[in-house]
Parts: sequence; C-alpha cells; structure tokens
Amino acid sequence: MYSLTVPFRKARNWWFHLCTGRSVYERADEENYRQRILVMTSCFWLLTVILFAVVIPLFMDITPQGKIAANVLFVASILGVLISMLLLRLRGDRIAALNIMLLIYTGAFTTACFVFGGTGSPTYPLLVLAPAMAAIAGSVTLCASWGLLVIAIWICVLQAERQGFQFTQIILPENHSMAMMMAYTAMAISVVSVIIIYAEMNKALRTSLQASNSELEHLSSHDQLTRLPNRRFYDERIALALQRASEQDGLTGLLFMDLNEFKSINDTYGHGAGDKLLIAVAQRVQNCLRETDLVARLGGDEFVAVLEDVKSADEITRLAHKLSQAIEQPLYVRQQILKFSCSIGVAIFPIDGRQLHELEEKADKAMYLAKKRGIPVALASLESTNTPMPARAPTNRI
Repeated sequence: MYSLTVPFRKARNWWFHLCTGRSVYERADEENYRQRILVMTSCFWLLTVILFAVVIPLFMDITPQGKIAANVLFVASILGVLISMLLLRLRGDRIAALNIMLLIYTGAFTTACFVFGGTGSPTYPLLVLAPAMAAIAGSVTLCASWGLLVIAIWICVLQAERQGFQFTQIILPENHSMAMMMAYTAMAISVVSVIIIYAEMNKALRTSLQASNSELEHLSSHDQLTRLPNRRFYDERIALALQRASEQDGLTGLLFMDLNEFKSINDTYGHGAGDKLLIAVAQRVQNCLRETDLVARLGGDEFVAVLEDVKSADEITRLAHKLSQAIEQPLYVRQQILKFSCSIGVAIFPIDGRQLHELEEKADKAMYLAKKRGIPVALASLESTNTPMPARAPTNRI
C-alpha cells in the first residue's frame, strides 16, 4: 500500500503545484481545498478523455469519422484544461477557471452526443458531471445553473431523437455495450472521487476549525503578555478547587500577590520594562509552585495562586515566603538592575472561611495589610491579632 500511495501523492502534489503555482499544504482554508478539487477534477477529465479518445480506439474498432471525432474531443479537452488552469495559476480566479472548463466540457460532450448516437452516446450520461463539479468546486448557485443547462441539453437531444433527427453513429453496434459500460464506469469513478475529495476537504476544514476554536478558547482564558491563565480561568478553577477540598476535607491556600510601587517602575523605566517585570514574575511564580497549583494574572500587577492538596497551614505559609523571596530577586532590564518587592496575602480554606467571596476578601485584606506594614507575607487568620509577621521565613531561604 505504501509503494502505491506515495507516488500517487507526489503526482497529485506536482499537478496541483503546476496548475496553481502553490503547495498543496500552503493554506488550509476553504478556498485552497476548493482549488484542489478543481485541479483534481481537471486531471480526472483529462484521464477520461484520454481513455475515450486514445485508449479505446486501440481495443475497439470505430469508423474513420469516429477517430476524427475522438481526436477533436481530445484536443478540445486539453485546450479547456489548459485555459482554465492558466487562469487559475495567473489570476487565482477559481470561479472563472471552473466556468471555462465546464463550458468546454459540456460543449465537447454535447457535440460528441451528435456523433456518438444521441442518447445512446457514452458522453450523454457523463454530462451530469458538470453540475457535480460546479457544486463541489464552485457554489450551490453555480451548481443549479449548470444543472439546468445540462437538463436542457438532455431534453434537446432527446426531443431531436424523437423528432426523427438522424444522429451519426460512429460506434459499431457490437461495441456499443462496451462503450456504455466504460462511460458508466468512468461516471461512477468520478462521483466516488468527488465524494472522497469533498470528504477530505470537510475533514481538513473541521480540523482547522477545531484548532481555531482551541486557540480562541486559550486566548479567551489566558493573559497574552504573561501566558498565565486570566481571571475568567481563575473563576472557573477556584470553584472546582474549593469543591474538591470540601469533599476531601483538605486544605486549599489562596494567595493574592501585588507588586509594590509598580506604577513608579513604569513611569521611571517605561512600560517595556514593566512588561518584562510582569513576565519575569509570572515565570518565577510558576517555577516555585507545583504543576497542579494554579497561577493566574488577575490584571495589572495583581497575581493569584491557588494551592490545592496541602498538608498543613504551615506548608502554605512556607510556600508564600518562598514565593516572596523568588519574586523579589533583582531583574536586569536595559543594563540596569531593577529592584522591587511584593506583598502577599494568604487565606486558607476552611480555616479562614468556606465561601469563595469570604476567602477572597480576607486574602485581599491580608495583602494590603502586608503592604501597609512593609512585610512580604500576611495571613488572614492573624489579621485580627495585629501580630506582625516576620519579614522573612526562618527557613527555606533562597
């Protein structure tokens, strides 16, 4: 199977590049796939005409007039494909290229009906491929237009036959059944080919749409600067975290973090330096916490961390001090050392409350308490005692 599919794909890609000047995989959009369908149907048309005009006379006796008609059909088909593919490559106008190809296609096959025996001509049923190609490579309106034209041609040929018009019959009677069998086989192959190509196009477009939706979902739930989850993602995750903690009788730490004097840093060093600072802080917080912990940017210089499945309140306190020390490491921006600090407020579920709004309010108050006292970390549970927290944890120094 591999030995057969690889040459076929290479030939397909070469033909597409020849007709359009572009790669098959250049753009995964609807226009690209419809152009691919147009190119592949033009290839199928050429192969069909070659079969009828070149191969069949080698195995089937036809009259001299039949040979002339076959050669004319062959030349007309090559001319139609050449003009339409040149138009597609040079102007990129798929609709115009499709209409020109279908015009020559229907004209050649309608003419062939008059020299191959009217409704008994092998090309008579093949006219149905015109609206089929218009539907797949064009549009519904185009399909309807070409469908009406083909129906009109069928009716005209049928009426002419009923009125006694003498069609030229250049296929010998003993070969007529074989010719019709080849025509219906070609039509069946073309229909199946169009269905396969259309299914491939739909699959690729669905994959592209899913990727676009995933990207949009990520953009809507993550901060573009720091690549951290944003407030929307945090709101969804924190509710689940508290629910799990309640069901498992566990502890969950909620850490509100705010950079001190961030506005003055922006004013002094510029917003570019402020952005680099926010990115560095986001990376430092992520590096300090576990993969299962949530770190989000709420906006501006405000960050939040949700610590799930912790064993004790002391562990949350140690992690808060570890975060503070990691965040406050100096940052080199534009060959200058940028020094800054961070205030962290800690609230613990269920020690400081069981409702989300209660925990957020206490964590926020603790953060402003730390900022007011000039200390890195403040616990919501100790706010009422007015007991100052140590500026640094006694252990786990960085």
